[in-house]
Parts: sequence; structure tokens; C-alpha cells
Amino acid sequence: MAQYMLLLHQDPANMADLPREKMMEVVKRYYTWSSSMREKGKLVGGEKLAAGGVRHVRVANGKPVASDGPYAEAKDVVSGYFTIEAMDAAEAEAIAKECPHLWSAANWIELRPVDSMSVDQAKASG
Repeated sequence: MAQYMLLLHQDPANMADLPREKMMEVVKRYYTWSSSMREKGKLVGGEKLAAGGVRHVRVANGKPVASDGPYAEAKDVVSGYFTIEAMDAAEAEAIAKECPHLWSAANWIELRPVDSMSVDQAKASG
């Protein structure tokens, strides 16, 4: 089985004006879906990411420099992730299409295969 990461993208203000009842409904959908995926042996892990405290680390003049981010003008942010196991890319895509993150047309999922290189493989090739 291969692993895939579902990176959950959304507009930074997507849930800001959501009524509490709707917010609880959305949270319940995530919980139900993730429990189902775990029972099927498809969910490896996942977390909601905090909205604040984000730092960007980039190289400037040959040295790593940290700055605040994401910025208010960002079109989207990564709000969380799931790591799943699937037989192939087609199954991973089918699982992603069932993810409750797609409750809003403004949300989208970046589906990425996880490179299976282990620490032992890296040592052997280096």
C-alpha cells in the first residue's frame, strides 16, 4: 500500500462567519469520515492546523530568515491534512473525493503521494 497526503486548502476567512450550528455540523462530518477511514484501515493520521503563529522560513542572502505568514491577502491556506493508505492513485483520489473538506466550493484538496524512502534507504544511497 502506498501513502498519500491530503493537504486541505481553504480561504483564510472561510469559516469566520459560519454560525455555530453549521460549524458543529462540519466538525461532525470530519469526525465521522475520519472514523470511517480509520475503521477501513485507510487513515494513517491527520490534524487540523492552527490558524495563528505561522512562520515562513526562507533563504535570503544565503541565510535562513523567518517571517510571519500567511498574510491576509493570501488566496488560501493549508488548514489541515490527512495521511491515507491506498492501493494506487485512483483509490487515493476516490478517498479524497469523499473527504468532508469539500463541503465548500472554496475549499480544495491537494493530493500528494508520500515518497516511500525510509531513513535506512537514505543511508544506503548516501
